Amino acid sequence: MKERLKKGLSALSVVLLAVCMLTPVHAAETASLNEALEQTARLQQLAEQYTAAQQTETDPLMLTINYIRAQRYADASWDMILGMPSEEFAQFAEQQAPELEQLQTLENVQIPATGELVDFVHLVAGIGATYKRMPVVCTWGGDCIQLAGSIQGIGADEEGCIQQLKPYFACEDENASLMPQSDWLADLDGVNIGSTLKSGDDLSDAIERYYTDITNEERARRFVLAQFGEADTGDQQAFRQQVKDKFFADSGVQLLLLSQKQMTLDEERNIVAVDAMDAPLNAVCSLTADTLAEMLGGAKVSEAPAETAQPQAGEAESVAQTGQPEQSQPTAPVLGQSSLAQTMQKHTWLPWALGGVVLFCLLVLMVLSRKGR
Repeated sequence: MKERLKKGLSALSVVLLAVCMLTPVHAAETASLNEALEQTARLQQLAEQYTAAQQTETDPLMLTINYIRAQRYADASWDMILGMPSEEFAQFAEQQAPELEQLQTLENVQIPATGELVDFVHLVAGIGATYKRMPVVCTWGGDCIQLAGSIQGIGADEEGCIQQLKPYFACEDENASLMPQSDWLADLDGVNIGSTLKSGDDLSDAIERYYTDITNEERARRFVLAQFGEADTGDQQAFRQQVKDKFFADSGVQLLLLSQKQMTLDEERNIVAVDAMDAPLNAVCSLTADTLAEMLGGAKVSEAPAETAQPQAGEAESVAQTGQPEQSQPTAPVLGQSSLAQTMQKHTWLPWALGGVVLFCLLVLMVLSRKGR
């Protein structure tokens, strides 16, 4: 009996150990943009069918956006800005096309024309926030706050903070920064795409058209016009100040920083950054300006935007909000990957649990071996 038990536990240990070794635990996978857009198009078709059947005035575009962002951007602040995700629609989508749930945990997609990586759900959330006229704190402003908070209270002046944060601002290493390049590009593109959308537009079509021939220079030009208006990016100090003015005047930014006790009221009841955050916040604004200026080669931006479907009014709504969700986000599955890998990546605790089982089996084998002697 003991021998059978030993053999059984040994076999189980080998199988579980192999599963743990072959399963990537923390790797952020990259999916195809075309596959993601095909699924997004299918999702919006279902949203249109759902609204027609329900005879509701709900915008299929926002049903689509809220479905995609529901897991990674799930706090109450995003619900206040974008509206609550529809549980009924989610159930309908699950019944009709359960594979679309992959969109909710998708991370980076690769842009075919440039090879760049863009965080897809981050992009869609930014599109939705810009469509809802809250672009600053929900895209670049929120990411800047998060990055600035990483050096809160270090005591350096603005230039010192710039030097400390520059290696981590829009860097290519996904694991080295709170604001990697995939987030930065999603911020710019989210604003650019969201500022042209109107009710009834197709989300996947809008994203596909945008990425067909976008260049870094054109991306930056559109973003500067949408957020800051005409600007001379070659005048470093003037453009830095232009970015700071936009950032610090935004009501969403103010409310977020007040809620985090990173802004306060001075004696004249003006909203100002606390001392520990003043230099870091100014530094990230300067880095935003400098990065855009580099993308534009210091050019003057004066041409009116080709499309201006909605005004940019991040300061127009006084709603408590957050720029970023918590950092612990589920690892994205690759579209079309095996069901085992999907399961393991969706439940990141599972490999650790299996490892625990392996260890337990090995301990039991050791005990049985000693008793058999």
